[in-house]
Amino acid sequence: MKPEAVFPNIGKTKLLFQTPAIGLNKEQCPIVRENGYALPQFIFCVEGEGVLETEGKVFPLEQGSVFYLPEGREHRYYGKGKWVTSWIHLAGEGMPQALECMGIKDATVLSGMDTSRFERIMRQILTELKNDRLNGMERSSVHIYDLLMEFYMLQHELAQPQTKGKQRLLPLLDYIDEHITEQMTLQDLANVLNITPQHLCRTFKEAFSMRPFEYITRRRIQISKRYLADRSMKIAAVGQMVGIRDVSYYCYNFKRLEGITPNEFRAQNF
Repeated sequence: MKPEAVFPNIGKTKLLFQTPAIGLNKEQCPIVRENGYALPQFIFCVEGEGVLETEGKVFPLEQGSVFYLPEGREHRYYGKGKWVTSWIHLAGEGMPQALECMGIKDATVLSGMDTSRFERIMRQILTELKNDRLNGMERSSVHIYDLLMEFYMLQHELAQPQTKGKQRLLPLLDYIDEHITEQMTLQDLANVLNITPQHLCRTFKEAFSMRPFEYITRRRIQISKRYLADRSMKIAAVGQMVGIRDVSYYCYNFKRLEGITPNEFRAQNF
């Protein structure tokens, strides 16, 4: 069966995050690359089971597993019966630094976790590029960054003992991302989970070791880095794009969390 794939002509397009290839293999064939691949990539297991072999290690893969392969890394993967996968190759001017900053370096397999959000973002990127190749690249650039962030959070979650508590809060994390430009109240957040604000604060701190609004601030600062790539956008406008209306407050929190000012971050990275 022919795979469903899109190969955007990125050419001289200067986007921080982009992909020259993304697709869905409804019958994944065995892949053997002794010299690895030229670009880093994510592969998501949509259906069935498979096996990844790399660096002398063997990783079983199941539905919902996602794995990352850095460029030039020897590997092979194959299915056990019918195996459906989706995949994306990662490129863009900001990709190397983003991967380094997030600690996404070695071949990594994530299994037994709630990866539904990761899969949704993959589907969104594929759909955008299929439906509008001209403007889809710019829109998908934001979602490719979201994909990196989701993998980073899943990887971080794997190392934490509070995984079950975090999974219960996933609908709230989705809500926060969807309303990141808005002013949210504690009651708004509690309503998402149909619990009291007090219960929310306690549950959230147990899962993430921080209060909900500290998480929101950190998320806003993380997302704002995308907009700093546009040198024509003033710092105050960047803050407003992520729901921080006071430029002084935005700059204060950016430096508190990143160790440098937004202008310094822009100068160093873009």
